[in-house]
Amino acid sequence: MAEMPLQLRYEYVPPYDPSRVDHMGTYKRALPVSLERMYENALDWEHLPHLHASSFTAIECLDAGGRGWRARVTDKKGRDSVLELALDRDCRRWITRNLEGPSLGAEIWTHVFVTGQETMDLVIDFFVPGVPADARHKVGLAYARAYETLYDEDVLMMTERQRQLDRRLDSLQDAESVSVPRPDAASLPLAVTLSGREFFLNRHADAWVVYPAACPHQLGPLDGPIDSSGQIECAWHGYRFDVETGACVSGASCRFGRVPEISEDAGAVTLRWAADPA
Repeated sequence: MAEMPLQLRYEYVPPYDPSRVDHMGTYKRALPVSLERMYENALDWEHLPHLHASSFTAIECLDAGGRGWRARVTDKKGRDSVLELALDRDCRRWITRNLEGPSLGAEIWTHVFVTGQETMDLVIDFFVPGVPADARHKVGLAYARAYETLYDEDVLMMTERQRQLDRRLDSLQDAESVSVPRPDAASLPLAVTLSGREFFLNRHADAWVVYPAACPHQLGPLDGPIDSSGQIECAWHGYRFDVETGACVSGASCRFGRVPEISEDAGAVTLRWAADPA
């Protein structure tokens, strides 16, 4: 039976046959993000096994900086590879190379074309050595499918981070408070906004706790469950925080900022800023 055509939301260009290198094809896609968020995402090696858990299960950073990173990664089949990403801001591109493991010698060249303040076009070329000419189209489509999934996940992170950055306030209004009807367990965590900032109201150890809705690392969501030890995990990078102290317990230097006090009366829960000490 003939293979059904792949219904893609991006453009896939087949391999360029006259190429003197092993070109598998080209992936093209428009993204609703800024260049700053895109560079930030490219340099963010930490998010791979968390946001892209269907593709990666572990990562060990070997070197990282403002020009790129090199890391040992484990895929969902348990195979290890060493990947290197080199960012060239002048050319608005980055090159990802496979230095060890499956697809050794493969290179992925990503070029960015800015089309607006928060819009861009990506053009990504896949090069994999040793692939027979008659198999390159199939391999190129496999890479395109994989990148479709990766960028579907990445764009959600980038746009949410931009939303959080856009709505941050420079100061707090200490006199403000907010009351909500006492939520039941099924509605927890409950999102509550106070002084323009988003918090989650939740229960732990039979008591109310409140913590930021966004991770202090890169503003990822903290909407998951609190575990039995009183910790919450960021879905983007796996950073873990103690919901009572606000400390990061996974080794990073970041911690929760100021959180409101909690009181309960007559079936309502109130969040308010404590008065500054005299």
